Amino acid sequence: MAKKNIQSVEPNIADLANGWLKSYKLDYKLEQESLNEEIDKALEDYFSKNGGAGGNRPDAKLLLQDKLLNWYPILIEYKGYKDRLEKLDAQGQVENKTAKNEPNFKHINSYAVNGAVHYANAILHHTSYTDIIAIGMTGYKDEFGALQHQIGVYYVSKSNFGIGQKVGEYSDFSFLAPANFEKFIEKVNALSLTQEEIDRIKEQREKEITTSLTKLNNEIYQHEKGLGENDRVYLVAASIIATLGIPNKVSPLEKSDLKSSTEQGNTDGDIIVRKIRAFLNEKHLPDEKKQLIIRTLENTLTTDNINRPEKGESQLKRVFVKIVDTLGIYYKIGLTTDFTGKLFNEMYSWLGFTQDKLNDVVLTPSYVATLLVRLARVTKDSYVWDFATGSAGLLVAAMNEMLVDAKNSIHSPEELAAKEAGIKANQLLGLELLP
Repeated sequence: MAKKNIQSVEPNIADLANGWLKSYKLDYKLEQESLNEEIDKALEDYFSKNGGAGGNRPDAKLLLQDKLLNWYPILIEYKGYKDRLEKLDAQGQVENKTAKNEPNFKHINSYAVNGAVHYANAILHHTSYTDIIAIGMTGYKDEFGALQHQIGVYYVSKSNFGIGQKVGEYSDFSFLAPANFEKFIEKVNALSLTQEEIDRIKEQREKEITTSLTKLNNEIYQHEKGLGENDRVYLVAASIIATLGIPNKVSPLEKSDLKSSTEQGNTDGDIIVRKIRAFLNEKHLPDEKKQLIIRTLENTLTTDNINRPEKGESQLKRVFVKIVDTLGIYYKIGLTTDFTGKLFNEMYSWLGFTQDKLNDVVLTPSYVATLLVRLARVTKDSYVWDFATGSAGLLVAAMNEMLVDAKNSIHSPEELAAKEAGIKANQLLGLELLP
């Protein structure tokens, strides 16, 4: 007997849910409509649910503000089949990555929550918003022809490294209504990760970084001619420094800031160098160190070949875009310090060391660094000195342990902030001879 084709009820689900939004008098936008320029551009720039270039379109989206004037993008994805709400892994996390730590496009495309979390990561990666609500909704018609529905509500933010956390169980969208939104945000703010969950997510993200860096290195090697091993390393370092920014002082460099101009003093390389210089000035580095960094990166960034436009775009801009699109999410979600150590470890493997003098460069794996720190019983009041800093893996592991101890033992937000700043500024010292 032929298997009966089940028809999607997605139009019915969309009609039901959008009707709720309309009844709450919310200013929601549908698939093709614009929410704002920043969010629209982020969705366009991020890789699509099918793995192509851009064109992400949530079924509905809106921006809501809480009483503290914080904005929350709300991204909603509809499906029309039973059991298509969410696909979770063994740890109960939204499973948007394969075993090889690559995007799982089948899950992203087939499940409502997975698609919504994918959109939320686009916002996290490419905008200034750090707290996003991802909503998935699906349904089916039961044996009596009545429409049944399921809803999944997840919080995707810098604080949970973009993985997403389930907020609660909901049977409609009334938690978004003006009368209920404040209580909903209170529930969101009460969510937290255990140290075990944080460690597991960081480990997962580290594996993703390795995959992303390998892919990036191969992409540049195969398609960007004329760039040597050192050039690739310097371009990654320069791009990250230029896009980090410093709040209220140095704005992050955007892809659109690079115009591929041939005007003297205003090439893409000149623009990136200026941004790096501004960043380093605000970091108050010693002049000698600052000039060493700028001089090293400038040699690659200002060469004629890399700045010469081809079909209106310089090679430098093309490579910068690839780097930001591949790696930007990792320092946007607060993995900056751990990310840096992983980055250096991976990039050292790009360099073809042939001289015996350089073959002794071996960086401490992060799990070994963490073990050493715990064996040394590092606490929030410790002082840590590393005589062979390298990529600062040991110092980062020590800092993370100190910050966790501070968070667990200091219950005043003001005192905790002061202690965290003190740990970073005064309790960690590293020396390194190799530039």
